[in-house]
Amino acid sequence: MNTTTQTFGDGTRIFHFLFDTIFIFLLAYFLHQWYNFYVFYWGFYPIRFGAFFFITTWVYTFLSEFIFLRTIAKWMSGTKIVSEDGSRPNIAQFFIRACFRTLIISFFGLAWNGKPLHDTFSKTKLVASETPLI
Repeated sequence: MNTTTQTFGDGTRIFHFLFDTIFIFLLAYFLHQWYNFYVFYWGFYPIRFGAFFFITTWVYTFLSEFIFLRTIAKWMSGTKIVSEDGSRPNIAQFFIRACFRTLIISFFGLAWNGKPLHDTFSKTKLVASETPLI
């Protein structure tokens, strides 16, 4: 890694996790309530909230990082996702990131290699963005 590249510590990553999880929870809750309207009045098959949360987490992570290279929490902290060589990640890397981000064990990678599993297996890193939101 380039010695001039700014690295981000565990506090930034914890902020991303907490803020994005709260946002995803609220989004999944409202989607679940909206779907329950159709379950109640139109006889749709009921789906548990956990499935809505899991799907919302995956879709939110994949789409926001694929389109913008960042989630809402990353906008707020002025960071973005890039490949290890500094270029834009390919679609497979976004897919791997989204899959590992939905797993609660993703942060266990911090214990042995200093970055979460979703960064390790997708070969991406978190860098400073040119345009921070705040």
